[in-house]
Amino acid sequence: SPSTSAAFASGVDTASPSVSSFAYASSISPRPASGLFSSTGSSRASVNNAASSSALHADITGTPATSFDDGKCPFEVTTPIYYVNDKPHIGHAYTSVACDVIARFMRLSGREVFFLSGTDEHGQKVEDTAAKRGVPPQEFVDDLSVSFRELLDLMDISNDKFIRTTEDDHKKAVQHLWNTLVEKEYIYLGNYEGWYSVR
Repeated sequence: SPSTSAAFASGVDTASPSVSSFAYASSISPRPASGLFSSTGSSRASVNNAASSSALHADITGTPATSFDDGKCPFEVTTPIYYVNDKPHIGHAYTSVACDVIARFMRLSGREVFFLSGTDEHGQKVEDTAAKRGVPPQEFVDDLSVSFRELLDLMDISNDKFIRTTEDDHKKAVQHLWNTLVEKEYIYLGNYEGWYSVR
């Protein structure tokens, strides 16, 4: 089968005990384990004891370390917090799937994952578009935010939280951050000159 070919092409040797690590990995992945091994491979995998399984689990848990990630600490990933001046399109689907792939990979690698998505419901474009449609801005964003939730549900995206920037919790968090920055004098009046497009 295609899954068998993929397993063997990745360097799994059914004649050695290393097949058990693949058998264990298969047991925690959504792909069914049936049909992946020959009868010889299956019998070899079945004779492993609990201690060996624990050692194998330790070997396959986590991801390779980088200069900014130890490969084991909790991992957070977020889609863009989508702007709601219109209904979702293929670009929103693409970025949601890309983040979902990362989140699922990290979970299968044994990492604790927090996966966020949501909608950005503030801005002049939102106000202008709502006015053109003759509805209050909050009613406009309430309707569109549902479309983004439905997109994630339709595509079986595994986000842990969906945030809306009009929620009270978000407003309180932003106010706290803003006040902290003001107190530390990181926010000040000044002049800025440069290109900006409102399109």
